[in-house]
Amino acid sequence: MVGIIISGHGNFATGLRSSLNLIAGNPANIEYVDFVESDTIDTLKEKYMNAISNLSNCNDILALTDLVGGSPFKTLVELKAEVEKPLEVVGGTNLPMILEISMAKDFVEDLSMLSGTALEVGKNGILKFELVEHMDEDCEDGI
Repeated sequence: MVGIIISGHGNFATGLRSSLNLIAGNPANIEYVDFVESDTIDTLKEKYMNAISNLSNCNDILALTDLVGGSPFKTLVELKAEVEKPLEVVGGTNLPMILEISMAKDFVEDLSMLSGTALEVGKNGILKFELVEHMDEDCEDGI
């Protein structure tokens, strides 16, 4: 089973929890870690270790963060060497990604496949709406 850690700057993680719970209920084996203004890197690391401990029933962990290269992302990457279970870190998280992964994690036990799915769904969840005008063709016979 794959556990999920969602993290980011400010209340990014708990904000996504609120949205996820509204749309999909309260999925199991997901930990939410905010990196708030009063936190240091050491307190953030401690929060991650607590989250990993809370996911002790999971074989693998997929960590999803807001910004590639930000403190939450870099701290999780550094923890990869310290934790005993496989840990993958993905940056650039969005709500479509979270929704898909929160459901897929119960069926997909391959961490690499799940992180690949996260990347694909995250990218596909970004679109720009464009209104396209249709030219009406006059049909005299009504068909």
